[in-house]
Amino acid sequence: MKKFSLAIALILAASVSASAAKKSKKDKKDSKVELSTALDSASYALGMQVGGSLSQQLSQVPGGPINNSLFVEALRAALDKDTANYAISEKDINSVVQNFMKKEEEKRTAKTLAENKIFLEKNKQKPGVQVTASGLQYEVIKQGNGVKPKATDKVKVHYHGTLTDGTVFDSSLEKQPIEFELNKVIPGWTEGLQLMNVGSKFRFYIPSELGYGPRSMGVIKPHSILIFDVELLDVGTPKQVQQGFPFKPYQREQ
Repeated sequence: MKKFSLAIALILAASVSASAAKKSKKDKKDSKVELSTALDSASYALGMQVGGSLSQQLSQVPGGPINNSLFVEALRAALDKDTANYAISEKDINSVVQNFMKKEEEKRTAKTLAENKIFLEKNKQKPGVQVTASGLQYEVIKQGNGVKPKATDKVKVHYHGTLTDGTVFDSSLEKQPIEFELNKVIPGWTEGLQLMNVGSKFRFYIPSELGYGPRSMGVIKPHSILIFDVELLDVGTPKQVQQGFPFKPYQREQ
């Protein structure tokens, strides 16, 4: 998640009418908004736009939902430039937000890693699941009899990737196989595919430290365990790759 910026939120909210913001909740409930001029209508429409944008941004704040009454109170003070009544010094605004975000991120990371540990401990007890020294878990779905790739080789594979909750984040099954140099992908793939013979199909359970770690990649959240079904179709040596090696399934120059 992108870091929430209070400054951006306040800039967006600057279009809100300060006089309207000062109305009490009772006044708002009991009185009908009057839009007498085109400027009134535009002002109200801008308020709706900004409110929707802010609502979406604020929903992403970790540890939420936020205290709306305090947020609105601070917003009103900022719009009115009522600095004398700020509850937090202007010079401390960024540090307050950043420290909060950092602590919440640490809590979320600790929770995710604890859940990962439980998942991997249970998963390795399943029949057929093997574990390497690095913590990579895998099971053989189909055993091929071709050669095994080295880290410096180029491979051609079909794959299907999911998260532990079953969410599919990427797949080549409805597309063409992909080709890549084995030492230029995530560590879990570099290690795992070297266990495979051409013609094999394995399922890999890749711990976050062998995947994307703390990085966020689309639907892949930080510290996610990645589950891949991978079929190894072909392997090419570095020399063959330099010469424009034409992949032909299940063949390799010896």
